[in-house]
Amino acid sequence: MTPYRALKRPPNTWSDMDKRDLPFFVLLLVLILAWPAIDRHLIAPRFRSSTPAVPAEEAPATAPSQAAQPTPSPANDVLRPSTDEPSSSEPPVTVTLSNQYVRLTFSNRGAALTEAVLDDYRMTLDPDSGPVRFDFSNFPTLNYEGLQGLGESFGFAILEQSAQRLVLARTNTLGLALIRTVELGTSYVVRVRDRFVNTSTATVAVAAPKIRLGPMGYLPNESRSGGFEYLGIDTLSPGERVTYWGSKLARYFDVAGGPPPQIVVAPLLSESRPAEWVAVKNKYFAQILKPLDDRFERVSARLRRAAGESGRRVRLESVAAVMSRSSRNLDSSEVWTAEYELFVGPKKYDILRQLDAKRADVLEFGRLSGIAKLLLATLNASYQVVPNYGVAILVLTVLIRILFWPLTHRSTESMKRMQALQPQVQEIQRRYKDQPQRAQKEVLELYRAHKVNPLSGCLPILVQLPVLFALFVVLRSAIELRFAPFLWIRDLSEPENLLQGRLPFGFSLNPLPIVMTVLQAWQSALTPSSGDPAQQKMFTIIPFLFIFFIYNFPSGLTLYWTASQAMMIMQLLRQRRAAQVLGRA
Repeated sequence: MTPYRALKRPPNTWSDMDKRDLPFFVLLLVLILAWPAIDRHLIAPRFRSSTPAVPAEEAPATAPSQAAQPTPSPANDVLRPSTDEPSSSEPPVTVTLSNQYVRLTFSNRGAALTEAVLDDYRMTLDPDSGPVRFDFSNFPTLNYEGLQGLGESFGFAILEQSAQRLVLARTNTLGLALIRTVELGTSYVVRVRDRFVNTSTATVAVAAPKIRLGPMGYLPNESRSGGFEYLGIDTLSPGERVTYWGSKLARYFDVAGGPPPQIVVAPLLSESRPAEWVAVKNKYFAQILKPLDDRFERVSARLRRAAGESGRRVRLESVAAVMSRSSRNLDSSEVWTAEYELFVGPKKYDILRQLDAKRADVLEFGRLSGIAKLLLATLNASYQVVPNYGVAILVLTVLIRILFWPLTHRSTESMKRMQALQPQVQEIQRRYKDQPQRAQKEVLELYRAHKVNPLSGCLPILVQLPVLFALFVVLRSAIELRFAPFLWIRDLSEPENLLQGRLPFGFSLNPLPIVMTVLQAWQSALTPSSGDPAQQKMFTIIPFLFIFFIYNFPSGLTLYWTASQAMMIMQLLRQRRAAQVLGRA
C-alpha cells in the first residue's frame, strides 16, 4: 500500500484538464444555475395538482387526543384533488367540541355542524329528559352550497382535533381546497376560519358560495301560547335596525292553487341590502352567524310548515337560513380566507350583550328596549334575593304599582269629582241639546270652575302603557321563566295547563286568566265613571270577552296582571273607605 505522503496531488488547474471536457463543464454549470427556473416553470406545474403544499398556518400541529379517533392523513395527500363522487358508501366521522356550556358535533361530511347540546337547559319539564338538543343533520349548519365537491355529501379529512379545536380539509377535482378551522371558546361562541386555496395552475371561480344555518323548531311540549309565532329569522343590514321576519314568513306558503308546499325557500335580502349577521331562532334559543371579513350578499329562508296547516293560517314547523357570499376568482396558489363567529345558545340578555348590543336585539325588545332591560334586571335582582321567579314577578308588580300609585290616586280622585258633576253636565246637555258646540263649551267651563281635568282618567293609562308593553315583551319570552315553578304552576313560561288531557276537546284549566277577569270586572265596577250607565255596563262586560284572548297566555304574564288587578282593587277600596270616613266626619 502506498504511503499517504507518497500520493500525488490531483490536478486543480485548467491547464491540467483536457480542453475537450471544457464544453461539458460549462453546460453542466449552466444547468445548475438555471435549475430553479426550469423546475418552477416546466417541471413543477406537471406535478403540482397531485402534490400541493399545505399552507403553513394550517399544517397539523398535534395528533388526535384520543386513540379511538381516526388518524389524519398526511397533509399533501389530503390536498390532492378528490373525486367528486359523494361519500355515501363511507359512514360519516363525527368529532365533538365541548366546554362547560355546550357540546357541538361536527361531521366530516361537508365539515358541518350536525348537532348542538346545551347542558345548562333541560329539554322538557321532566328532570330526567336530558339537555336541550338541536339536530341539524338533515340541513347542517356551516355547510356550503354551490361548491363542487365540497358540500354535505363529501367527506373531509380530519387534520387536527382536540377538545375545543378541529381542522378539516378537502380538495375538489378543480384543485380548489377548503381548509376549515373550528375553535370553541369558553362560552357559546365558535370561531370558524375557512381558507380556500387554489392548488391548480388555472384560475378557479368561487361562485357565490352559500353557507347555511340549520333548522330551529319548537321543542317538545312547547306551545304557541297566545297565538304568537316564536320561530323566526332576524337580519341586520348596515345602517338599519334589526329586521324581524318571523311574522312575515308564513305568507310565503300562500300560493295560488292546490295545497301549500311542505318546504318553501323564500328570498329575504338581496345585494341591495347586505346583512352584517343573520339569526335563526325559536322561542328561547338562537343561532347567530356573523361574517368577520365581509357581509352576506343575499339571505334566504328555508321554511317547513307544520302538518295540517294550509293557506294563510300556516304555522311553521321549523325555520333555517342560507346566506350567500360574494363571488371571486382565485389565481393559481391564491388563498381566500373567510371568517365567521357562530353563536349557538340561549336568548339570554346577559349572555348576548357580551357579543354586542345589536345581536342582543334578537330578544325583540323593540323601541321599548330601555324599559324592558330595566324590568328584566329588576326581575333578576329580585330572584337573587328570593330564588323563585313567581315571587320575583310579584315583587316587580308591587314596585310598579308603588311607582304609579300617586298618579293613579290623583286620577281616581279627579274621576270621582267628575262623577259628582254628572247631574250638572246632564242638565247642560239637556238645555243645549240643539247646540252641541255650546253644550261642550258650557261643560268645559263647569269642569274649569271646579278644577277638574276631563283627561285625568286617561293619563295614568297612557303613562303606564310603555311599561306594560315592555313588561309584556319581557315576560312573554324571558328564558329565565322557562320551567320556573310557582305554587301550582309548573312552568311560568307556559299556560297553567291543569287537568291537561282530562277535559273534553283537548282543553285544559287555566285558573289565573279566570281570576284576573273577575278582578278586572270588579275593578271596573269600583272605578268612578264619568260616562252614562250604558257605557259603565259596557266596561264591565269587556273583561269577560277579553278572557278568550288571554286564556292561553304564559302564566307568568297572567300572574303579573292578576296581582296588578288585585293591588288596584285594594287601592280603590282604600280610597272609598277614606271617602266614607271623611263623609261621616
